Amino acid sequence: MNRAFRRVQCAAALVLFFACAAPLEAAPWSRTFEGPNYGSLFSLVRSPDGDVVAVGATNHLHVPPYTGDVLLMSFTLDGDVLWETTWGGSGYEQAWAVAPAPDGGYFVFGETDSYGAGDRDFFLLKMSSDGTPVWHRTYGAARREWPYGMLPLANGDLLLYGLQTTESGNARRQFAVRVTLTGDVAWEYVRGEANEEIVMDAVEADDGSLIFCLTINEDGGLAKLAADGSLLWSRRFDIAGWQFPSKIAQAEDGFLLAGFALSPETGGRADAWLARTTSDGNILWEKAFGDRATDDYATSLLSLEDGTYLIGALGNGMPLLHVDAEGALLRRTNLAGSRVHVTSDLLRLDDGSFLAAGMVQIQNGRSYDAVLVRTDADVLAAPPSADP
Repeated sequence: MNRAFRRVQCAAALVLFFACAAPLEAAPWSRTFEGPNYGSLFSLVRSPDGDVVAVGATNHLHVPPYTGDVLLMSFTLDGDVLWETTWGGSGYEQAWAVAPAPDGGYFVFGETDSYGAGDRDFFLLKMSSDGTPVWHRTYGAARREWPYGMLPLANGDLLLYGLQTTESGNARRQFAVRVTLTGDVAWEYVRGEANEEIVMDAVEADDGSLIFCLTINEDGGLAKLAADGSLLWSRRFDIAGWQFPSKIAQAEDGFLLAGFALSPETGGRADAWLARTTSDGNILWEKAFGDRATDDYATSLLSLEDGTYLIGALGNGMPLLHVDAEGALLRRTNLAGSRVHVTSDLLRLDDGSFLAAGMVQIQNGRSYDAVLVRTDADVLAAPPSADP
């Protein structure tokens, strides 16, 4: 593991490939970053000058030994690398989210076992606009914390969330930390009665309350917290089969959840899963769809101005799913070749096109290369007609 802060100016090892898909599905450009220094890109944000900053990991593995650093990259909208650097210590680090800071720099959130209280902890890294680290803080106890995301809040605070394992029994509990712009803790939230409860995603309501998207053993759920971290209500969905909601977006008078589901009807394969809830967390409808021959996971969710949603997924060809407010599939687009890709984050650009960040499974099936794709502006299907 390289402890030094490494920078490469416009010298990344790039491999350019064009999407193997139908003409209407072809992306304007696609970049794959190969080798041990590029494992995945997990999160995107626009820079003040209109470029893009992406964060991820130099090495993303499912099996030990876990080694790697945080990967930080800046791109033009044409996919050219402006700068690239890494951050980490002697252990293992990954960055799961990035958000702009008021001074033009960035906050980077992820996991570390080089620093902190022990095992694996949350970290928050403040970096300057050119990727130089300014400070970092860690959050967690002696056991393991796993991060799932970061939500910038209306007052400037940051919400960090994921899970915390218990000191005995190794159960997983909901875990969230609200921090100020200097990284100081405003409050911590730990809750869970089932063996596994995870905060997968979160949104902030207009009144400052927070809604958590949860997995609870083999069910989905929601929890609502006041701005001070006190629990207002919690729901666990009583639906047959296994639902794994991993993303939440606000919808009219409620929320849209996206993830995957398993049931006897899927034959052991995962299908993309959507559910619509009321504002107090009750299920209105839920549905699953996907290719019976492959696993389909919803891994990113973006609300669009017309009330529809764009879903990035895990699946062959880096799939994008455009759905309406009732969960009807309007269009499925494949952005890349036939190998398994994960679309970790989506960013809409001013011309109506999108950037999709993620990773592609390499041939041994045990690790990944980082991927960044820019779509065409017409990647979306026409919105449903308002006429009866």
